[in-house]
Amino acid sequence: MLQPAGHVGIWFETEPSDPLDRLVWKSQQFVGQPLELEPLGDAARTPESVDLPNVCVPEVFDRLETLGMEKGAAPDIGLDYVVCAISGSHSDSSARHVGFLWGAASGAGPLLGDDGVISQDDSGINVLDDGGYSVEAGCIAFGGSALEGPTIFSYSRELDPYMECDGPIRGQQLILNSIGGHYV
Repeated sequence: MLQPAGHVGIWFETEPSDPLDRLVWKSQQFVGQPLELEPLGDAARTPESVDLPNVCVPEVFDRLETLGMEKGAAPDIGLDYVVCAISGSHSDSSARHVGFLWGAASGAGPLLGDDGVISQDDSGINVLDDGGYSVEAGCIAFGGSALEGPTIFSYSRELDPYMECDGPIRGQQLILNSIGGHYV
């Protein structure tokens, strides 16, 4: 697959052997086919998050299921965020050990806390691996500018603060590809 013009982030021209990279590669089929993500609307818990896109809609999970993923627990809708969970299908040995949480937030502020520092991975994806919520959740990957306005984020479901950023970064790209290639 050739990387389309304007695509930012991880892209594989040929099928990789790493299971998580392979999921990202398979998700590339959805780039250029954006999903209409409805706003949280009445499900929002604060007026500030009413317009936040609901990234946990069935259409996103349908696409992820075609890649060998399974829907996790019911979405968690908080004060200014929505969080979903997926894991690799037990019937797919290449994806069986993959799993992460992802969601949308009105901004990175609550995850950054007072001491969080965002940096940028070589792929162009923003990461929080120092301070803030990363102390509890490990590395968190962000889409968009992460500092201004709504963002999509991803982190390991294992909540291992010593886990490298590779998993959340790949999870971030998997989600971005699955919703069509870019955020909102």
